[in-house]
Amino acid sequence: MADQSALLQILERINSFDAVVWDFDGVLSETEALHQESYRQVTMSRDFTPEGDWYTPLIGNTANENWRILINRGLPAKESDLPALETEREHAFNSVVGAGLPLSGIGAILVPAFAASGTKQEIVSNGDLTLIRASVRQWGFDDVLNVVPRHRAEDKRALLESRARPGVVTFDDTDRYLRVAEEAGALAVGVRHRHNAHCELSDLVLHIGSLPGTNRHP
Repeated sequence: MADQSALLQILERINSFDAVVWDFDGVLSETEALHQESYRQVTMSRDFTPEGDWYTPLIGNTANENWRILINRGLPAKESDLPALETEREHAFNSVVGAGLPLSGIGAILVPAFAASGTKQEIVSNGDLTLIRASVRQWGFDDVLNVVPRHRAEDKRALLESRARPGVVTFDDTDRYLRVAEEAGALAVGVRHRHNAHCELSDLVLHIGSLPGTNRHP
């Protein structure tokens, strides 16, 4: 199931959910192309040229895990360089972002709909929480979207496991987190975009490119 059909099914059940757990990158905002460019800039600055489908294995991970993957693929760096690499990447990402991150069409429609139904909404993400909080404020959703704190090196799995249960709906673009939600009894909604064609996702899928995005609260 996909696109408008999946969206309508969710809207029809909007009052049956106790809580919503959102992923951020690739779900509430189409950021993967920006993250890819930021990693590319840093690796190129260190005389390493990523080749082939190098970015796919990085989707959904913590930044530290991504740098370990790139080091294993030949990036001339070591474990102690991880903080410096990520600081450099954050600067590159911020320069690419410019005026701010766009809100996806999925978020523009469903966040206000869940808010109107009084459903608790949280963001559980492996991304940069400072940037996520700033984006939520920019969109005008800081009163309805709670960004769950996470230690910088911590994977979000444990946070997701503690929240996913029957009566909860989760939105994610990565198979392993969708499986966590499904196994806990939550309704797991997969979000498809051009950077995760390798993912199997869930039985209920929204295609992020099929809905118009917006930078403002509807």
